[in-house]
Amino acid sequence: MTGCAGLPRSLRQDIAAESEKLDQAKFQVARVEKAVKEDLAKQPDLFRGTPVETEWPARMNVAETRLDRAQDARRQLEKINSSDRGEVIRAERLLAETRRMRQAAVDEAVRVEGESKRWLDFQRNLPSHLAQMQQERDQIKALDLAPVAQVVEKAGRDWPAKKADLDSRLNGIRSTPDRVEQQWQATEAIRQSAGSGKLAGPQIATLIQADTVLSDAATGLSRNTEDLKNLSGQLYDSWDRILEDLEITDQDRAPLYREKVKTVRTHFVDMAEKKTETSTDVKWVDVTPEAYRGVEKDLGMAIAHKDAGLYDSEANNIAQPAGYAYIATPEAGRNQYGYWSHNEGGSFWTFLPQYLIMRELLWGRGGYQPVVLNQYNVYHDYQRQNRSWYGQETPQAAPKYGTTGTFTQKRYGDSRYVQSGGYKSSAFSSNPSAPAGSRNFRTEPNDSSQGKRFGKSADTPSSQGRQFGSGGSSSDRPSAEPPSGRRFGGGSNAEPRSAPRPSYAPRSAPRSFGRRR
Repeated sequence: MTGCAGLPRSLRQDIAAESEKLDQAKFQVARVEKAVKEDLAKQPDLFRGTPVETEWPARMNVAETRLDRAQDARRQLEKINSSDRGEVIRAERLLAETRRMRQAAVDEAVRVEGESKRWLDFQRNLPSHLAQMQQERDQIKALDLAPVAQVVEKAGRDWPAKKADLDSRLNGIRSTPDRVEQQWQATEAIRQSAGSGKLAGPQIATLIQADTVLSDAATGLSRNTEDLKNLSGQLYDSWDRILEDLEITDQDRAPLYREKVKTVRTHFVDMAEKKTETSTDVKWVDVTPEAYRGVEKDLGMAIAHKDAGLYDSEANNIAQPAGYAYIATPEAGRNQYGYWSHNEGGSFWTFLPQYLIMRELLWGRGGYQPVVLNQYNVYHDYQRQNRSWYGQETPQAAPKYGTTGTFTQKRYGDSRYVQSGGYKSSAFSSNPSAPAGSRNFRTEPNDSSQGKRFGKSADTPSSQGRQFGSGGSSSDRPSAEPPSGRRFGGGSNAEPRSAPRPSYAPRSAPRSFGRRR
């Protein structure tokens, strides 16, 4: 890869390794294509008139097309010969595209090869496969769905907005045994004649199709039942993932991109009494370069938030100041977490006593900073547009939150990201003259929280899994904390006075990630 000489050494090594894997993948796909063609030719009676006769060659063509796209990305990589930050990012994207297309091609070829072998084995060992089909049918008929039905029924009562969806998912599970039984009965005649050992290709195809349905149902029922229980349980949790630190370490001569994420979770123990428990854990997580750069702007912010009553898949992935998501709109005035209080100094958000621990965990090192009405209004406007707000109260004001925010700099000045020069060299630095791409790579072999590669995470022992009581009464409030609502006035429950919204229009849309629910 001499054409990539201007790129960083670690990136050149990754490109060279991927180039070698691409050559191996081309050989593997060509081998599978040849083997499948030979199988089709050697057993014409088995495959004649079946869908796979044309389906398998077509899928192999798709695999070859993906390899062609990977090859095209590799050719573009070979032309990059610059250490400019923009070119490095472009090279990383092309490398990721090469990997993705190469792996997709290999996966498709492996699937086709597996299906071909299965057909041949099914014909050779028909009695064994029929016995397996009988076992899977009996397993499905014996499955008890009463426990998951009880979980779904309770979740539907507690979260009425999700009842229809939960019931639909449960009905889908309940219908599986009937569908399987219909498939089983439809193959009765073929199974009866299987003893002769002279089944034609279309008959083998019918049995294989039935076997697939039985096998998928047998494994899928247990999996789907557990998934539905977990999905119901997710409704009882609200959580936030707060980005506490970032680093790039030079491990095994290749950069390792990592995020330190604190998860604050509030679990509803008793829905009727609104009693909750709050817990937190902190982990260093390995991420891709693209994911790293996607949140490099968001140090100290909640990079994901999920409300109670929603599934984890419905989380809001638009970066936002931690804690703001729990505040009610001025029109609503209050919610289960707190209320807007008013005095001559203005309108301020006040958390209820049972949520003070959650509040402190969300705001983190610097402690709680009171949220005033005009700040919330601007934040809420941005959220409705699926955009991140960084605390700028006027277009000319410095950001308060995020990597370059004034509030963040006070709280995270000792972070690895800042100490390694990441803030200064960030592309989002408030200093436009700061050099880009001048990041320090550090190796810390004695770091007990050092993560493992390939997506695994390492827990930070001192903060793993801490849990903080029940939210059922004000007795849970820390003794040093004054009663909620007294700091900014009388804690009135009166409707909030309206406050004028800023007249300016934001100059540009901050980048947002994920989707707005």
